[in-house]
Amino acid sequence: MKFIIILTILLSGIAHSSEVQDLNQIMKKMGHEYKLAVKAQAPSEMSLHINAFIELVELAKTQRFQESKAKDSIKGLEQTIVLAKQAQNLVNSKDLVSAKAKLKEIDDLRVEYHKLHEPPSIWDLLFGS
Repeated sequence: MKFIIILTILLSGIAHSSEVQDLNQIMKKMGHEYKLAVKAQAPSEMSLHINAFIELVELAKTQRFQESKAKDSIKGLEQTIVLAKQAQNLVNSKDLVSAKAKLKEIDDLRVEYHKLHEPPSIWDLLFGS
């Protein structure tokens, strides 16, 4: 009986670990597509990478998040999609400068929302936040 309980705990830990790893892989791919979009010189190239980025963000939304942070995480991803679609519209209008500025707003969101998932610092643990 103890073996079954231990096995169940291990398997659930492995399942959670693979889910986190999947999300990490998606996020890495998102970052790669984002960088390629920002570096793109041609509208068609930028459009291609923004579309791939949007698809990855949509995929990220389907992943599991910590229950306490899920609502905020999904909200951040939704805002990211809105900005990416606005950048896509600017690319379609051949306004790459404004599209890149819109992509910069996505990076600002990334910084803001990644703070949600940072582990607490030693000072937060000692003195509270």
